[in-house]
Amino acid sequence: MLQIIVVFYVPGFLFDYPMSSRFAAVLVAFVINYACYFSEIYRGGIQSVPKGQQEAAEVLGMKKSQTFRYVTLPQVVKRIMPPMSNEIITLVKDTSLARVIGVVELIKFSEQIVNNYVILWPLFYAGVFYLVFNGLLSVLFRYIEKKLDYYKV
Repeated sequence: MLQIIVVFYVPGFLFDYPMSSRFAAVLVAFVINYACYFSEIYRGGIQSVPKGQQEAAEVLGMKKSQTFRYVTLPQVVKRIMPPMSNEIITLVKDTSLARVIGVVELIKFSEQIVNNYVILWPLFYAGVFYLVFNGLLSVLFRYIEKKLDYYKV
């Protein structure tokens, strides 16, 4: 939430160049935030492949690009799937934070209906939507993880 506020308000304060679009501010904040998380996950996944794997590929006469494509990358994909699925589900949930700067998203829209008609059902339905959507993502990622877990019986 703080990152969204900083991206939206700080350029106007410091450089006298306010952010022209609230949606663009939310997009920039999410891209910067999750790019950092994802790059760290990939870095950790690549470094987790034992050095012996690369040495074995070198002995077999593979080039560095072939070693990465055929030896390292399949192991990395298998290892990073759980943290990547966690971050993607968190990203879906974090979209509700866009309302702090007035971007109309699902929760903000539900709050507007609640304020206009004094009923709570829209907030309940928004919560159910997030629950169902994240549930479907969880099932999808569990299926992918099981497909990549080909060494277990």
